Amino acid sequence: MSNAEIIKNFLKNNNGDKFCDDCLAEITGVKPRQQVNQITRPLKGTGNFDRDLGQCKRCNKTKEVTWAK
Repeated sequence: MSNAEIIKNFLKNNNGDKFCDDCLAEITGVKPRQQVNQITRPLKGTGNFDRDLGQCKRCNKTKEVTWAK
């Protein structure tokens, strides 16, 4: 399974919960964190996923977060 598939599957399985790139990297094991950013940025507005400023479910920090719709 590719790193993009790992990230997408994790987000789909978390019912709209929002996660920052740092937490996604830690949870999924996708390294380096910059690769997570390269995967999540293009997901914005794709119909199945979105990305915007918000609160991360895991670390509770306000930053760019990605979620499945």
